[in-house]
Amino acid sequence: MREILERQREEELEYIREHPDYFAERYCWIEDKDTGRAIPFRLWEKQRQALREIHEHKFNVILKARQMGITWMVLAYALYTMMTGEGRTVAALSRTEVEAKELARRMGVLIRHMPEYFGQSAQGEPFFESRLWTMGAKIGRKGREPSRFQTFTSAPGSSRSFTANLLIFDEWAYQQHAEEIWVSGLPVINRPTGGKVIGLSTMAPGSFFEKIWKSNREFHHIFLPWDSDPRRDGAWYERTKWLLGERVYGEYPASPEEAMQAARGAFFGEFRRHIHVMKPFVIPKDWRRYHTIDYGLDMLASYWVAFDNEDNAYVYREVYEANLTIPEAAERMKEAEAGEEIYTRYAPPDIFGRSQESGRARSDIFADYGMSFEKSDNNRTAGWANLQDWLRIQEDGEGRKTAKLRIFSCCENLIRTLAAIPRDPKIPGDCAREPHELTHAPDALRYLFVLRPCGGGGMPDPETEGYYDQVEDMLEYGCR
Repeated sequence: MREILERQREEELEYIREHPDYFAERYCWIEDKDTGRAIPFRLWEKQRQALREIHEHKFNVILKARQMGITWMVLAYALYTMMTGEGRTVAALSRTEVEAKELARRMGVLIRHMPEYFGQSAQGEPFFESRLWTMGAKIGRKGREPSRFQTFTSAPGSSRSFTANLLIFDEWAYQQHAEEIWVSGLPVINRPTGGKVIGLSTMAPGSFFEKIWKSNREFHHIFLPWDSDPRRDGAWYERTKWLLGERVYGEYPASPEEAMQAARGAFFGEFRRHIHVMKPFVIPKDWRRYHTIDYGLDMLASYWVAFDNEDNAYVYREVYEANLTIPEAAERMKEAEAGEEIYTRYAPPDIFGRSQESGRARSDIFADYGMSFEKSDNNRTAGWANLQDWLRIQEDGEGRKTAKLRIFSCCENLIRTLAAIPRDPKIPGDCAREPHELTHAPDALRYLFVLRPCGGGGMPDPETEGYYDQVEDMLEYGCR
């Protein structure tokens, strides 16, 4: 009898290896928050599809609406990973120690409710032995190397000493030091013959998770919209929208684009990549050009903006670099604008104040190195209002959506930070000053638009007349 049971379990494990979705539904129990009881894990169709895709791909990033049961699904896959091989390690990172312990507790729920493999047999021995503790779990079969589940808090180097088969980032968008942890954590699983990553989260503006979702092609993207839960219908969504207002689009997005554009309190809510971002073109010589900066040792954010003869603005160049001295910053900007006629350069008022150490203003030192600036206005409310007005979406004469301010696609940091910078929760009409890295590029633009710049309105330069057909095509079709 014992041999028959052992053989049946082995055959079942062999089938499970190729069917993780079957394992989750057949053997896993999860907690029902409404009743407080453990219930069988019955996958929704989109959960089932997500689990299959995770199994097929090495690098997985999951963007989801709230309360999708995805953490339970990922933990079920972690247990599947440990049960279908010997000596396997799963490392899971959370924002805080409390959340790390919660992951370990949930793993305990899965293990304790799987009597087929962890319960006592008629001979008094379980098929798998298990040991649980506050930050992890260990399972294994007698005489074989055990597998281990270990949780960590999000601190640099947390999992550096581990070699793992599966690396999980829970609520990745909200983990501190996320990029640094990723750099140290990737070697943990980055073997040619194995290793897997699952990063899951709702969206947060300016996060490393957002960067991975938007630009890392090595990751397989999985999105679960608000209606992945079949119990959520249109009436449920309308009630939720009434309760949350505009924040519903960030908490319960219907598409990845909606999740990123909502970005929960993004200051420039009018910014839309498909409208405001366009392919570069050659700027006609008769267009008036401005140069505007935000400068500190932590970052030089330098932008060149051209105005056509109908007072439309185009941000056409970016220099965005940290840790530059004034001579180095001046040299970078001179190289970038070599040969151009700049109508006016603007800089923030703080660089015009005299330094206590040298007795000189930083603006004077910039001038010594060939970069002369006019003082801008630091009125934040007026500056942001003007910039938002330039970004406001409107229709052209043919009914196409456009805006008076467009940005060349080469200005990557401006595009990234305009979309990401949040509102200040305490000051109406102002953006938050943290994360500080998100402020440099928008501030540079503010120092120009607070002064209400305009085009020259002059006669076209004969040398540039040949450009206009090309320019019209670009403005008509935008960034394709």
